[in-house]
Amino acid sequence: MNMKVGVVGLGKLGLPLSLVLVKAGFGVHGVDVDETKVQQILNRERFFEPHVNEYLEKYGDNLTVSTDYSLLENCDVVTIITQTPSLPNGKFDLKYVTSALKQLHEVNPTCLVAISSNINIGSIDKLSTIHKRICYNPEFVKQGSIIHDFENPKYVVIGAYTKEDGEYLAKIWRKIHSKPIYVVKPIEAEIIKLCSNVSFALGITFANMIGELCEKYDVDSNRVLDIIYQDRRNYKAGLGFMGPCFPRDVNCFRAICLENSVGSGYKFAELLNDLNDYTVQRYVQKIKSYNRKSVGILGVAYKPNVPYIYDSQPLKIAEILIRSGYQVYIYDPLAEENAKQVLNDAHFCSSISECIDKAEVIFIGTANYSNIKSKKPIVNPWK
Repeated sequence: MNMKVGVVGLGKLGLPLSLVLVKAGFGVHGVDVDETKVQQILNRERFFEPHVNEYLEKYGDNLTVSTDYSLLENCDVVTIITQTPSLPNGKFDLKYVTSALKQLHEVNPTCLVAISSNINIGSIDKLSTIHKRICYNPEFVKQGSIIHDFENPKYVVIGAYTKEDGEYLAKIWRKIHSKPIYVVKPIEAEIIKLCSNVSFALGITFANMIGELCEKYDVDSNRVLDIIYQDRRNYKAGLGFMGPCFPRDVNCFRAICLENSVGSGYKFAELLNDLNDYTVQRYVQKIKSYNRKSVGILGVAYKPNVPYIYDSQPLKIAEILIRSGYQVYIYDPLAEENAKQVLNDAHFCSSISECIDKAEVIFIGTANYSNIKSKKPIVNPWK
């Protein structure tokens, strides 16, 4: 592949990335506004990150570095991987990314730019007003294993506006490894990157909470967590947790943590219940936003294909709407008898078409009805 590659930002991540690219056979042009960093690379000074010195010694002759952006004028692809400090409100400050992009655009307005810095959701749309051919290619690496992680990722995410640009960037990564590469929309890539790290933070919090609980009972938390992790479920978005188990278990967990002064567990259970209640209110507000007065609910059981209504969120939504003066039409032949014991003022329909015909807004209560189509407004948590 005769592609010329550039990297802007030769810091903790940019230098290892440049060396990985050089090892893969690319001639790499690296730019950093910090003359000190450039001189450290040229002088082959010692770097703390594993394998950087080794790669620099082996492959450094094919890495050209400078503070001058004109070095990038003939590059086909340029990755910007500058720092993005946190603002007081927590969002990332893109001033260095923006400055780098502007300077790059002046010398090379047609190259494909890959932003790899941490950015906010929606940032690529804003940056595309400076440089049209732009992608988001977030890094998923850890300090202490940066080169290893670039060469051995779980996957690569490329957020591109066109299939052609996404594939062009993917070709570079295929020279480095054979791991999965997902080409998605830029905003999808932004959400994936940010929320991946949030999920890891959630995992650490969960593990520490289990650690505090196990400490109270003189139990090995590692043994407990190792077994819990054997069943990891990849849930999709929808309604909250309901049924005969999860709500009761969370409340039992909350009570035990309160009784034993496990503060993190108590707060965690409180948060789970608050977020679960929020899900109900969120969909009530979505339904009400249409300013109609009749709603058809397809499915009121706590999950598809059962007659049970334990802590059913579709049922709670129906109750709230009825109390708010709505005409509520329900279709759920399996759960109908149980639901009638709770919903005295609801209208139960004998078919899906009857429910849709009588209502002005349709709410999909259980996922087995998620493919229903209608010209009327549909509120579907499962899509």
